[in-house]
Amino acid sequence: MYELLYLIPAPLTEKDLPNVSKKVKETIEKLGGKISKEENLGNKKLSYPIKQIYRGFYLLLNFEIDPKKLKELDQKLKLIPEILRHLVTKAIKKKKVVRLSQKKQEEKTLKSEKSTKKIDIKKLGEKIDDLFEI
Repeated sequence: MYELLYLIPAPLTEKDLPNVSKKVKETIEKLGGKISKEENLGNKKLSYPIKQIYRGFYLLLNFEIDPKKLKELDQKLKLIPEILRHLVTKAIKKKKVVRLSQKKQEEKTLKSEKSTKKIDIKKLGEKIDDLFEI
């Protein structure tokens, strides 16, 4: 599973996005890839100007493809003039994230469960005596 993040310059409008997206999808499918998810991340300001362009549309695609075809895909994406920049990465499976507040809550419940257990004083005394016997 791979992710493709590509940037389309803002001088193009939102009406032009489907055409560019279609070109990218066709390129991936011609190489034997299968697209599983597509997401428009919106129009954002670039960190630094690229070719005197300050804003762009970020689009994200999740897809599967033979790893041997990635280099060819990269070359074909460079030939699409509407794409300002692109990046293909291997998708990472997300792990379950436990929030710090959840972790603290779990610790509190464990502490409260431990504190509610009653200790038998006679058994405790016997264990202490056993420990000090030589």
